[in-house]
Parts: sequence; structure tokens; C-alpha cells
Amino acid sequence: MLTLSNDNLIAAVRSLVKHERRITREILDHINEVDSRRLYADLVFSSIFEWLVKDLGYSESAAYSRMQAARLLRAVPQLSEKIESGALALTTLSKVQTIIRVDEKRTGEKISAAEKADILKKVESCTGREADFILATHFPELSKVSADEKVRPVGEDRVSVQVTFTKQQYDKLKRIAELLSHTLSESSNAKLLEAAMDVFLERKNPLTRLVRARVAQNDTAAEVPQTAKFLKPSVRNAVFRKSGGQCECHDRKNDRRCAGRHFLEVNHIRPRVLGGTNETVNLTALCRTHHLLMAERKFGRPHIESFRRHD
Repeated sequence: MLTLSNDNLIAAVRSLVKHERRITREILDHINEVDSRRLYADLVFSSIFEWLVKDLGYSESAAYSRMQAARLLRAVPQLSEKIESGALALTTLSKVQTIIRVDEKRTGEKISAAEKADILKKVESCTGREADFILATHFPELSKVSADEKVRPVGEDRVSVQVTFTKQQYDKLKRIAELLSHTLSESSNAKLLEAAMDVFLERKNPLTRLVRARVAQNDTAAEVPQTAKFLKPSVRNAVFRKSGGQCECHDRKNDRRCAGRHFLEVNHIRPRVLGGTNETVNLTALCRTHHLLMAERKFGRPHIESFRRHD
């Protein structure tokens, strides 16, 4: 490289950047294909994001931007040439997709591919600040209420969380402070939230709250049906406690267990419609991704497709 002339060095960098953009677009295409086939589930990851971070080694921010950009590319395929030309950067695409999803959740209506393409045309070749201004203009309602939530470690045992409350939410926090004024000497927001968290977890956390079976006085254990349509709370609680609050899908070949702890559901190893019972030996806790994957393997993908949540 030291032997390159200045002109050749600049030309080489330009060529590499062009190649990098093409590779980036190809990576997004491949991410979409992996997502559509849900191969991350077969590899015992609960989401495409987790696969990008834990298997491919992307940082969380890099994985998120690629995941969001890939989803936008899937909705607007003509983005390909804009990505390769550099007119639209990954960070801009991620920002657009994120705010589109927030607006769709707010309104309950999907934004069409044509409108997405129109928004993208407006932010072409823009800096980050310019894109923020354009998006705030296009989504004025979101600009009034949305704010980034920031989480950053500030020590080995402390984390700083920046969050924006609505007035109604803040009024609830103040009410908690009033109710705890006789018992809490320090009424910092962290202490107030911790008190509310403790109450919630004491009532809802299956790992610390044992739910005992309710058996009628004249019933015996042998008479309690194990084929009922709905699981008893005590059975559901036992399954979650056994799992430790983590998806039990396990890749024995690579000795890796799914790390999913969100959207846990109780899965029948042998489905009830095939003669399976509600006994705990026939039950496991699975994240939604792997619960649907197991159902798909038993009943076929077309039958289970209607139960999936689509972006």
C-alpha cells in the first residue's frame, strides 16, 4: 500500500467502498431470506436479532440497523440500487423503518409500500440531522411524544436509564411516592420504581411465586383430568419454574439452549389432539418462536402460518 500513488490510493478506496455497499446490499438480501425461512429458529435462536448478535457477531446496534434495513428492503425492493449507490445509508434506513413501525402501532394501520418509497425519496443523500427533520415533519404526532430511551452502564452494579413519561404515567409515579411516604426515607424515582417492581414480581413472577393446585374436597389426584382444554395455573406455574423462566429448546449437537425469556408459552411435547396430556412430563416452556416451530414440524407450515405475527 505504501507504494501506491495518491491518486491510486484514492481510487482504491473508492473501489472498496463501492464493493462494500454491494456486499451490504447482498447481506440484507440474505438476512431477509434467513428470516423468511426462519432458519434462526432451527439454529436455536429466538429471533433474527439474536442470531445476528450471537452467531454472526454483530454489535447490538449494528444488528438492529441491518435487521431494520433488511425489512425495509423487503417492503421496497427498489431500494437495492440506492443502497449500492450510497444514496441511502444503513443508519437512515434503520431510522425510517423504526419510525414507520412506531407509527403503524400508534394508528393500527399499515403504511403502503408506495408511501414508504415516497418517504425514502425525501431522505435520499441526507445527513442524519436532515433525515431527523424530514421524518419529524412527515410524522408530526410522533415528534411530539417520541423520545429515545437510552440505557448505559455506569458501573459494575449500576445502569443509567433515560425514559420519557407521559403526564399520566408521571402522576402514577407521584401517587406511589405518596403511598410510600411513611415507609421510604428516600423517594428517588429509582426507589419508587423498585417498590412497584417488587409488588408486580411478587404477584406475577412464576420463579418466585409457587401456585398450588386447588383440588375439591371430594376429589383425589387420580380423578383430576389431565386432558382438559386449558392448563391449570398450578401446572403452568410448575412448567415455568422448571424451565427457570427460559426457553427450553435445546440444540444438542452444539450444546446450546435458546436464551429466549420473552413471550414464553407452554408447549405440549405430544399435542393434545394427538393424545397428549397436561401432565408436566409432557410439557415444556418455549419462546413463541420455538413454540410455533415445534407446531410447524408436527402439523406443517401452511397450517401454522396463520398463527404467526407478521411485521
